[in-house]
Amino acid sequence: MKPLNGHKGTDGFAVTDSLLKTLDLDSIGSLVTLGADVVMLVDHAAIVSQVYLAGNDLADYGLSKIVGKRLQDCVTIESVPKIDSMLSAGNSHHPVRGYQVNHKCSGKPDLPVVYSAYSAKDFPYTLVVGRELRQQMIDQQRLVQTQMELEADYRELKEAETRYRTAFKVATVAYVMLDGERRTILDANPAASTLLSSTNSPLSGKSIRDLFGKHDRDRLGDAISEARHSANPVHLDGITIGKGDPVSLTIRSYRENGITNVLLAIWPSEQDQESKRQRTEKPVGGAVVELADLPEAVVQTDAEGVVVAANTLFLDLIHAPSLTQVLGRNIGSWFTSAAIDIRVLYARLLDEPSIRGFTSTLTDNLSGESAVSISARLNAANNTIQLIVVPQPSGSERLTIPSPGVPEQAEGFSALVGKVPLKDLIRESLDVIEKICIEAALDQTSNNRAYAAEILGLSRQSLYIKLRRHGLEDYRPGSDRSN
Repeated sequence: MKPLNGHKGTDGFAVTDSLLKTLDLDSIGSLVTLGADVVMLVDHAAIVSQVYLAGNDLADYGLSKIVGKRLQDCVTIESVPKIDSMLSAGNSHHPVRGYQVNHKCSGKPDLPVVYSAYSAKDFPYTLVVGRELRQQMIDQQRLVQTQMELEADYRELKEAETRYRTAFKVATVAYVMLDGERRTILDANPAASTLLSSTNSPLSGKSIRDLFGKHDRDRLGDAISEARHSANPVHLDGITIGKGDPVSLTIRSYRENGITNVLLAIWPSEQDQESKRQRTEKPVGGAVVELADLPEAVVQTDAEGVVVAANTLFLDLIHAPSLTQVLGRNIGSWFTSAAIDIRVLYARLLDEPSIRGFTSTLTDNLSGESAVSISARLNAANNTIQLIVVPQPSGSERLTIPSPGVPEQAEGFSALVGKVPLKDLIRESLDVIEKICIEAALDQTSNNRAYAAEILGLSRQSLYIKLRRHGLEDYRPGSDRSN
């Protein structure tokens, strides 16, 4: 071992031997608790002779009552071999480190502690020093829960991708996804490879112009440019591909990562039925009104909710390829699952000139739903309404629901009506009721968690989960519930 300051590393154990011999037991326990949570003196029969705790909260786990008991009897069954190994290995002068065990406690989750032990030749006890791991265990559980949620989201994403990829590949109509700026192919289905390539080779990365006849390339380029700024599909008939066959096209724009790309549907010109099907969309009209370049998604409507202007961030939020596809539509088109929220918002604007923090659920053009916060302002001069829509992260701040029984309860709920959806009020109210029932069960059972779970019709594990969710882990009967 490399010397430290002129002394060998083992000299420290000699000092420890000397210290243990000169100090009384209480002094040793008090000294060691300065750097540990639990300190125990265990005799050669594994009986706990003394226990010193750094915090009073650990006494709630019954650690102060294990004096006179075998240490193996105070831990869970899977931890017993670890205690045996630690105490048997502690006969040497070297400390034994890192034995993580769980102390069993009635009515509470098991207490995880990592122990180290040290024994000296002339000292009648083994010094066992522990560090409790409750916070680490909570953090690990949160990490595992987050990982499980991420994996579930990833599975859903992969399943959705598989479904759409399958539909894309088995389609009999040729589909080509095109970079709207570079005019290169991002993706193409097998039908497109068969129709446009004589070798059936992959089309990704190729220029779309190279796949069509030279005399039709400018016509195709103009149609793509038109489609990128049009609210409606652009149709082309009688255009010749590189193999010389005439085809018909429908070009639609879509928005991806802030860029307007296009989707080409291509089929042989003789397929009249497909041509009729691709031409079923009706044109949409509307005036164009420019908005200031604000850092949030902004949309402007008339008093009836018809969109008259929107910025590019709002287009990105709803996955709209172009402004013309938004103008003239009612704002409720993107709140189909929360239509009553928008009606309440517009009704409130008749009495209040501006509203902030109105929460709702937005449904984008791809049928995806996301929580949003809306700030709205009524411009009385031209009778238009400007909405700022801010996406909210999942699991965002919970509502502050007034506790039942307080004098301001009715007024508190009334103030929330119109600011948040009714379903959120109901959900949060049920949480308040659930918390009150759990507190009542703990009061009736004198904080006996096992009995409280039984009278509530819950498993102990379910009760512990609900205790953590409502912040009742340290609840004591008679404590102040207003906190």
